[in-house]
Amino acid sequence: MLKIMLFVKSFLVLLMISFIVFIFLDIDVLMLLKMAAGATVISVVFSIAYPEIRGVKGGDTVMIVTSDNPLTLVGRFGKAIDAGKKNATIKIKLKDGNEIVGIIEGYSGIITPPRVKPVYEERLVERWKP
Repeated sequence: MLKIMLFVKSFLVLLMISFIVFIFLDIDVLMLLKMAAGATVISVVFSIAYPEIRGVKGGDTVMIVTSDNPLTLVGRFGKAIDAGKKNATIKIKLKDGNEIVGIIEGYSGIITPPRVKPVYEERLVERWKP
């Protein structure tokens, strides 16, 4: 879902630019279709390349997976505390307050956020009161 939204946003911006050029310059409909095709190609390349260039930033939602299977769609979700690129170690904060140190395995897929394999998990411990 993440790459689809990135594609849609970039395509709409480029398509609007094509329409503006079509309105203000004296070009024919065939040229408009060529510009729309170019917008499609640029949007596809951008949606594939952008996550690789950007990496994972602090505050991004990541998915913690324990399985080595690349088709795993189920995992725990958390927020990245640190920024990093592929194979880098980052800290992740879970909703329950626990922190995980993990290695970035891959960037966002078509419907999944970046995948992180846990290395170490730090759990909050409540003090016992007699």
